[in-house]
Amino acid sequence: MKLQTLFSSIIAITLGAGFVAGAQAAVKTDGLVVYNFQKTEAATLDASQSYLKQFLPGESARLAKSEDGIVRYVSDKDANTTLEHNLATGDISFSRNFDRYLGNFAPKLPGSDESVKIATSFLKKNRLAPLNADELKVAHVGGLATTSVLATGKPGPVVEKLVTISFARELNGVPVIGAGSKFIVNIGDAGEVISVSRRWRELDKPTRLAASEILTEKEALDLSNRQILSEFGEKSRVEVVQTQIAYFDNNGQTIQPVFAFQTKIQLADQKLPPVDYVSVIPAMRKPVEDLKLTQLDPAALRVIQSGNSTIPPESDKTSD
Repeated sequence: MKLQTLFSSIIAITLGAGFVAGAQAAVKTDGLVVYNFQKTEAATLDASQSYLKQFLPGESARLAKSEDGIVRYVSDKDANTTLEHNLATGDISFSRNFDRYLGNFAPKLPGSDESVKIATSFLKKNRLAPLNADELKVAHVGGLATTSVLATGKPGPVVEKLVTISFARELNGVPVIGAGSKFIVNIGDAGEVISVSRRWRELDKPTRLAASEILTEKEALDLSNRQILSEFGEKSRVEVVQTQIAYFDNNGQTIQPVFAFQTKIQLADQKLPPVDYVSVIPAMRKPVEDLKLTQLDPAALRVIQSGNSTIPPESDKTSD
């Protein structure tokens, strides 16, 4: 689901220090809050065993917890059949055998709307869905496609193998980005669910932030400017393409508000093409948790550009 499209045009104005921003309406920062996660007891290996039986029937093993508190399983029969369960956070992911999708097999894939229905139904049926259904939003519908090289050396036909549904969290109309608060469901032939990744924890009541606790947009922009120029060089020029207020779930202890600046950076060497860069700055003057938000990986650019609230999985392999 597309969220808000932030800006349709940019009118450049110089702010100094090589920084250029679009002439745009200020983002709203009133009503921002901090969310803590509900405290739950750590899961047990019995829960991991139940997940193995539930999602990978026919597989069996004596599971063990690793030093990082994550239970990992890889089938002896197929390296693509896996399960991972974080005992502390409850994060769960699994992937089923993919062998029959290899080669020239062309699965009969459901359409986008039908795929969303299948994914949503699967999450509910298997008690993976959030307690508050209003928080769950479809952020992206993509897919996995493959091709081959013909004997002539030319590329063969593109074969769509999977439909990928990415769900993300939305809180009072504000998207949540980051590693947590998302589901990814891959759907194959005739609606078969091939894999699921769940990173989701339920929230406690939010703590409202006073206006004095929040940076102004200009202050956040100045921080972003300094951070970008320190990485790319003082002679670089930075154009702010879009600005967005979002919440950030780093799969840590809290969900906190942030400023997300999508920028284009022209390096000192004018012969080099501009660099697309997303800078994320904590919105709180004194963040309750250090999220180390200096930049996002390149896939995050698609989040800000499209207004989606999550980063599509395997962005280098997906098709829209």
